[in-house]
Amino acid sequence: AAALSAALAERGWQQASIVALQPGASTMSRRWPRSRFIRAAVQLAQAHPDLRFVVSGSPAEAVLCQEVAAGIEAAAPLAGGVRAWASAGQLPLIALPALMQHAHLLVTGDTGPMHLAVTLGTPVVALFAVSDPARSGPGYDLDKHLVIRKWRTCDPCFSKNCPYAEPICMDNITVDEVVAAAATILARKNA
Repeated sequence: AAALSAALAERGWQQASIVALQPGASTMSRRWPRSRFIRAAVQLAQAHPDLRFVVSGSPAEAVLCQEVAAGIEAAAPLAGGVRAWASAGQLPLIALPALMQHAHLLVTGDTGPMHLAVTLGTPVVALFAVSDPARSGPGYDLDKHLVIRKWRTCDPCFSKNCPYAEPICMDNITVDEVVAAAATILARKNA
């Protein structure tokens, strides 16, 4: 928690409304396109100018997270401050639970951080296409989380060996769907 507190203080985000974004995943087939994460965050920032975004991931995903954060910054700059921070490779793994607890919500594919957020009671917008949310999605507090599910596009599905850099089945999840789901969760927080 100390590492997170220091990182938030460094950015002046101690009281900020934070949305966590997890663009990476253990397999390419579970990743929503980075351009969609950026567009969704920009739309959310336009509707909720107070929002800040933490783009989380493993050290190996640092470049991906930096690209997403830079895209948000470029399209939705914050006067006199930073709107998006790529925490991947900067925030130690042990601080991830504190980040998830601090966030108003997490937007993610089928990932470990999704399960962590669910365990901690943080609402998630969970994005599924290849994997089945009935098997690996949020397991409880289902009224708190929103799952967006699309179907596999390829037959057969190569799943962990997906040939697409940005899986076309995950591409079927629209920015508008994710923004609407996130807005629903944010409205509950503010109610």
